[in-house]
Amino acid sequence: MRRSLVAALALALLMMLAMAGCSDDGDQKITAEQVKKEAKEAVDTAVAYSKQKHEEYMNKAKAKYQEWEQESAQLMEQAKQKAAQGQAKAQEALADLQAKQEVVKQKWEALKTSTGEAYVKAKQELEEALKNLQEAYKKAKAELAG
Repeated sequence: MRRSLVAALALALLMMLAMAGCSDDGDQKITAEQVKKEAKEAVDTAVAYSKQKHEEYMNKAKAKYQEWEQESAQLMEQAKQKAAQGQAKAQEALADLQAKQEVVKQKWEALKTSTGEAYVKAKQELEEALKNLQEAYKKAKAELAG
C-alpha cells in the first residue's frame, strides 16, 4: 500500500514536471507553492484511492464469509442430527467446520485493524482461511451425504 502511494506521488510529480516543460506559455513560471499544492493533492488522491480499495476488499471478504457462514450453519444442523445418531464422521466434520469458522473470524478481526505490510499479510491469511473453510464445508457435506 505504501509502495502504491509513493508510486502514485512520483507519477503525479513527473506528470506535473512534464506538463510544465511542455508549456507553450513561456511567461508562466511554476512556483514551489504550486508544486507543493499539486503534490499534496496527488497524495490526498492516492490515500483516498487506497482507502477505497481497502473498503471494497473488506466488503467483498465480509460477503464471502457471510455466505459461507450461512451455508455452514445449515450443514452444521445436519451434522448435529447425524452426530446425535452416533455417526462419528459427522461429529468430526462438524468439529472441523467449526474450527475453520473460528479461524476465519480471527483473521477477519486481524484484517480490520491492519495497515501497510501487516494488511497485505492479514489479507493473504484471510484468503487462506476462507479457502480452508470452503474445503471443510465440501468435506462435511460429502460426509453427511454418505
